[in-house]
Amino acid sequence: MATTPENAMTPTSKKPERGGTSAWIWLLVLVLFLGATYAGYMAVDKHAEVFDKELERQALARDKGQLEERIGSLRKAAEDAEAAKAEAETALKQARADAETANKQISDLQGEIAALKDKIKGLEGEADAADKRAGEAEKRADDAVQAKEKLATEVEDLKSRLSEIQSKLNSALSDLTSAQEQSKTDGAAQ
Repeated sequence: MATTPENAMTPTSKKPERGGTSAWIWLLVLVLFLGATYAGYMAVDKHAEVFDKELERQALARDKGQLEERIGSLRKAAEDAEAAKAEAETALKQARADAETANKQISDLQGEIAALKDKIKGLEGEADAADKRAGEAEKRADDAVQAKEKLATEVEDLKSRLSEIQSKLNSALSDLTSAQEQSKTDGAAQ
């Protein structure tokens, strides 16, 4: 039999009804409410966890991007370093080759210097001999100059003596000519 409000107060019913719903329904509603509240709390908690995880994922993605950029720049730097290393090795090889060439040239130049030193010694000997000859020639030249000066002085003396003798000769000639004319005039007068 169904319970209706009219027979709810009848002595035949086992439980009196209070106007409505039974306690087990309230209990069920309370359990459902608590379950829904717990589920809501868990949903909010999970949502917060998901939100935090999403923030972490974005931060990790940002960090990953930065790391990839760093890796790219490090790879570029490594490539540049390899290129610089290759250039340095090439330059080192070239420097070694240049050093070997320079050493060979230095050896050649040292040989040439030794030969030039020997040649200089020979030329110095020749120069000393030439200086000695030049000294002798200078002495002879000085002697010749002195002899020339002495001869020039003697020539001047001789010229002056010649001039004196010539003037005496001229005077004697004029005296002779006068004497001859006088003797001609004296001989013609006689």
